[in-house]
Amino acid sequence: MTELLRAGLIITALGMGLVFAALALLWGVLALLAALSQARLPREERGASRAVTPAVSISPAPGAALLNAAVAADDTAAEDAALTAERARVAAIAAGALLVSALPLLFDVPTGPVFEHGRTAPLWVAANRARALPSWQPARRPETGD
Repeated sequence: MTELLRAGLIITALGMGLVFAALALLWGVLALLAALSQARLPREERGASRAVTPAVSISPAPGAALLNAAVAADDTAAEDAALTAERARVAAIAAGALLVSALPLLFDVPTGPVFEHGRTAPLWVAANRARALPSWQPARRPETGD
């Protein structure tokens, strides 16, 4: 192999190695962040369950009427929450329908500049057009006389 080809292959191998090393490093950082966020999640759930757990437990034998009243209050609260969620959903749908019908359609597609007949383009537009024209034309050769 020639020296130039060997140097090119070495540079290519080093570049590919660096790219894959960077990808592996990025993968490791993301895996570490995912593991840390999963480790923190159960602690937060444990703290939330401690706040919800009542300090006094109610036994069903001596206070059955009290237990039944608590269950009925929980059922009423659940029904109220369901009704509140349903009302919020209906209100959001109604607000969306009113918003759609109240706003005019402001998003028309622009037609672009309209030039009247006989009107020329501004000087800066004409200069840019003239500058762009020679770039695609082949170079002209001087004509030789016979």
